[in-house]
Amino acid sequence: MTNIQERVYASDRLHYPLRRSGPKGSGKFDRISWDEAIATIARRWRRIISESSPHAILPFCGSGTEGLVHGDISGKRFFNRLGTLQLVRTICTKAGRTGYRYTMGTSVGADPTNINDAKLLISWGLNAASTNIHQQTFFKRARLNGARHVAVNPVRTGDNSDIFLQPRPGSDGALALGLMHVIIKEKLYDQEYVKLATIGFEELEKRIEDYPPERVETLTGIKSRDIRDFARLYANLKPSFIYIGPGCQRHSNSGMTVRTIACLPALVGAWRHPCGGVYFPTSTVFPADWHALSGEEMRPNPPAGYNMIHLARLLEGRRDDIQSLYVYNGNPASVLYDQNRLRRGLSREDLFTVVHELFLTDTARYADIVLPATSQFEQTDLLYSYYSPSLLLNRKAIEPLGECKSNLDVFKELAAALEFKEPCFLQRDWDVIEELLGLDHPAIHGITLDKLDKYGWMAANPNPEQADFARGRFPTPSGKVEFYSRSMQENGVDPLPVYVPPRESSESTPGLYSRYPLTFLTPSGHSFLNAAYADKAGALASENRPTLRIHPLDAKERGIHDDETVRVFNERGSCVLWARIDEGVLPSVVVSQGQWWSRHYPDGGNANCTTPDFPADMGGGSAFNSNLVQVEALIEAPNGCN
Repeated sequence: MTNIQERVYASDRLHYPLRRSGPKGSGKFDRISWDEAIATIARRWRRIISESSPHAILPFCGSGTEGLVHGDISGKRFFNRLGTLQLVRTICTKAGRTGYRYTMGTSVGADPTNINDAKLLISWGLNAASTNIHQQTFFKRARLNGARHVAVNPVRTGDNSDIFLQPRPGSDGALALGLMHVIIKEKLYDQEYVKLATIGFEELEKRIEDYPPERVETLTGIKSRDIRDFARLYANLKPSFIYIGPGCQRHSNSGMTVRTIACLPALVGAWRHPCGGVYFPTSTVFPADWHALSGEEMRPNPPAGYNMIHLARLLEGRRDDIQSLYVYNGNPASVLYDQNRLRRGLSREDLFTVVHELFLTDTARYADIVLPATSQFEQTDLLYSYYSPSLLLNRKAIEPLGECKSNLDVFKELAAALEFKEPCFLQRDWDVIEELLGLDHPAIHGITLDKLDKYGWMAANPNPEQADFARGRFPTPSGKVEFYSRSMQENGVDPLPVYVPPRESSESTPGLYSRYPLTFLTPSGHSFLNAAYADKAGALASENRPTLRIHPLDAKERGIHDDETVRVFNERGSCVLWARIDEGVLPSVVVSQGQWWSRHYPDGGNANCTTPDFPADMGGGSAFNSNLVQVEALIEAPNGCN
């Protein structure tokens, strides 16, 4: 069988509802009926609402299958009608997206599939070979046409670049400012386009005085001559295309970092060219907004939300603040930060937790009720792309296994048990899809269910904003690319690009750095990308177990040898990994790729036992890569995440 078949028909797949019969976290459950499960949930929620407030019930969901029916609309509608807090999704690209929009006025950027004629490709904080393999095709075509490829990443990846620059983690914004210094000082910028399409050049010209390549070398670790060479290459080799990956925007300074990098194309006039500019992938790249169908008009109380990265803080608050947690399309006990704090909250006996899942995940083990979920092959859905805007129809391929139910069906049953009368809670998945396609938005005009059924997918209609970029028109308050942003100033943020060191770093916290002198990065794995697929080993030999990539100098200093277990720790917690000595990481940087489930770690705790849950500088986004740790050769394995 294929890996997909093995996953769908896995022996440990959940087929029936379960009720906890042992301590939270033990994974001990007894089978119950759906009627009993739904009645138990409804009864408990009615009591919470009558004695406290709907805000005492907390929904949590990740991206899941990224379907609009089962991943977005059905849950939002139900929890809006119930009156709970709604999840504010910040974990992935919120900080960078906010910074990008300050500069550009939109999430729209260059078309990543239209780069065949580009002469310079820059992948910045991106590991396309693992996380964006469809982009590799377009990179390859451009390179066959003579394009050069520069990769900027603190970790060497399978990028196959002509030039590789390895900045210290979180220093990408300083590198971008160093490039601007050279481009402006040597008058390599596109003066005509800058005058036509930007605002704040004079202020930017003064700001970059603070970032000569010699100083930027001390901030980034990249030689000043390499910074100058890169700047000249970027200014002179046209058209140029920058792909900003998520890596450089998962630091405490990530909003400003992406905002700063997004200034570069306007400086050199890259937007003049159809294949030029900058692209930053995010869910808001798709031009249509589905918010109108989220059911806010049904709320019995005013809308209110919470930042998903602060789930642990909420659960650790006053006991009557949050009394129930409902988790679907996500696994917070694996992917969220400051795991010790989170697991203390999940262990509360008075917290009524329901998890709707395919497998007994790390989170499901803390549940009072576990509901068996359908896979993407057992449900019909409409999906949209974060990449090249398009819609895809996902037809159900097989009937649900066992007693598995989709999100839509579970929320319909809960709505019936709670006596919700709104017609939307009687809809089938096809009804919701028709409603989505019926929205009045230019991006989806002409996309019909019949056409999707015939072709499988359809591209969204072209966004007119992209054509305006070449003419120097941008949807910012000024109508131009904003080197100087009055909106940022009004929001209490520096209105110009600036470099602020990561919140945990040698510059910001020298005392902490003296105790924990290594920056710990946790990027995606090659085979399983994220925790949704990390219950089993990956396809590569290096993904047979959780490893820590460590530079030979750091390993030697600590008496660490290849394949030995090591303890990674800081004041938040620790985890145990197998060491892999690797010159592809910088000295003073350690890397663990892929978010495995806890049972794969020798001590039962994953890398997120060490990661911080403080927000980034913009948008409340995550900053888990701004994480200082120490590593030691393991003497005795600790028991569990601690």
